[in-house]
Amino acid sequence: MTASNDPELYFAEDGAPRSGRFGDIYYSLQDGLSESRAVFLAGCHMPDIWAGRNDFTLLELGFGTGLNIVAVMALWAETRPTGSHLHIFSIEGFLMGAADAAKALAAWPELAPFADALLAQWPQKSEKRARRGFHYMNFPQWGVSLTLGLMDVRAALTAWEGRADAVFLDGFSPALNPDMWADDVFALIAERTKGGARLATFTVAGFVRRGLQAAGFTVEKRPGFGRKRERLEAVRAGKTSPAASRPKKLAVVGAGIAGCALVHEARHLGLEVDLFEVESVGAGASGNAAALVTPRLDAGDNDISALFADAFAYATALYRQLCPQAILGEGVWQCEATPKDASRFERIVRQSGFAEGDLSLFGAGEAADMPQASGIGLNRALWGRPADILSVLRGSKNSIQARITGHKLTDTGWQVETSSGSVHAGYDAVIFACGDGIFDLADYRARYDLRPVRGQVEIVSDTVPLQSATSWGGYAMPLADGFLFGATHEREDRGDDVREADRARNLDSLARAMPERAARVAAGPFHSRASIRVMTRDYLPVVGAVDEGIYLLTGLGARGFCLAPLLARALLNQIIGVPSALPRAVKNLLDPRRLLPRTDV
Repeated sequence: MTASNDPELYFAEDGAPRSGRFGDIYYSLQDGLSESRAVFLAGCHMPDIWAGRNDFTLLELGFGTGLNIVAVMALWAETRPTGSHLHIFSIEGFLMGAADAAKALAAWPELAPFADALLAQWPQKSEKRARRGFHYMNFPQWGVSLTLGLMDVRAALTAWEGRADAVFLDGFSPALNPDMWADDVFALIAERTKGGARLATFTVAGFVRRGLQAAGFTVEKRPGFGRKRERLEAVRAGKTSPAASRPKKLAVVGAGIAGCALVHEARHLGLEVDLFEVESVGAGASGNAAALVTPRLDAGDNDISALFADAFAYATALYRQLCPQAILGEGVWQCEATPKDASRFERIVRQSGFAEGDLSLFGAGEAADMPQASGIGLNRALWGRPADILSVLRGSKNSIQARITGHKLTDTGWQVETSSGSVHAGYDAVIFACGDGIFDLADYRARYDLRPVRGQVEIVSDTVPLQSATSWGGYAMPLADGFLFGATHEREDRGDDVREADRARNLDSLARAMPERAARVAAGPFHSRASIRVMTRDYLPVVGAVDEGIYLLTGLGARGFCLAPLLARALLNQIIGVPSALPRAVKNLLDPRRLLPRTDV
């Protein structure tokens, strides 16, 4: 972490965590947990405020040790309405390390299950740097999702698309950290809260009261906690809107990584899913023997690089947690493919979306399988077995083998029709999460300019094990008794037949990267496989509504295992009407409408 966002945390003689940067404590020395419950939970009238709610959204400014979050999760787990979900967006510009947070939270053993769960998903942070951006955590055992905005408060509030039902203002003291308590911040908070939303904070500073009032809050002083005589409670102007009817049942068409990720994320949200696939789970582009989980590397530190950095962090953490048995290896060598790559990689390793150590430059002699190469080490990238990943994400949900040929809205909801003439009905929404199959559905190919790209890969045995996954334009991944390599890239080609000419091209690419290895395996035998991926003209996915109740999640290209978990989460949040998992600008980048002809927008 750079000095600009280091809290300079230390523990005082009394054991309380303090920030040297701000000269302030993280919570009351009398009892931080009691303070949190009195000031924030009771101040926002919890648990009464979420009674009868299917979804409840909390906004917090000042994540700190995570104490407020742990306390509210414990209360939510005890009192939440059956089947409901808590969505939290918390902002932290000065992240402490997990070990320090663990030391602070250990003071309250009664919260240990919740603290341990939070710490297990704590963002990576080295002494130098934590990654910036959105960091995602799931606590399905309690029906809680947490998005942590690791950035400046203004940037986080601007990026977040949500509107909160309750707000915790828990930054450092206004006198010591005035940037968190400015009028423009209060205005952003007001924009991100619903009418009737409750707000609580520990301070009664005059400029804070006036700023909240000017932003549209009715403010009232209340008795304080400990040595603080008073605290504030506030209510956002406007009426509380009745909750919209929550979707319950979805049809998901396509059982590759996108479809299975949707099943997994839907399970957390209490949604029922019917999963349709023409052949079998993973029969398309998600069906190779191994898959890379790597981000796209963009030299610009911008919204696109943020998307891939956030998705990469979420996917790799998810696979490590859910299916470690599916992971074949960690660490991918991304070799320079053009003379421009050296300067490009130098910029990429400094990008704020990656934690210290995620990326590093390497030189000649460091990559054992390509000693002549230099490039960028994707140190936390994975390669794994797709079948095992899909199985874990899908859980006990079996796919329905059917070719979907149409869909229409009826009095009982959406129905989908199959090539056999059968009808499946009663859906609140239909999601087309297909790869190649999207080209046979309605007019989506022409309407959104979707493009097929054929790729063939080869598996071959080798007496000399490959040391790591390596990419050079082509790529190679170690397997138990050989390796997988490829892949061809043929646009506007939907053929999934194995072609000798493509095998020769793959071998030629391998020979340029690893000549001795290519010569050794050239005679085969080979196991080859071809599949079709979906691309868009701007090389970004398509995520969102295309008609009322009809959604697309496609166009993931070769980054499906990196992108799908986060994009599935974002799309389902959109469908049930809660804050998107994506920053506002990123969500707009992926909106299907961007691909429509200008006359149709």
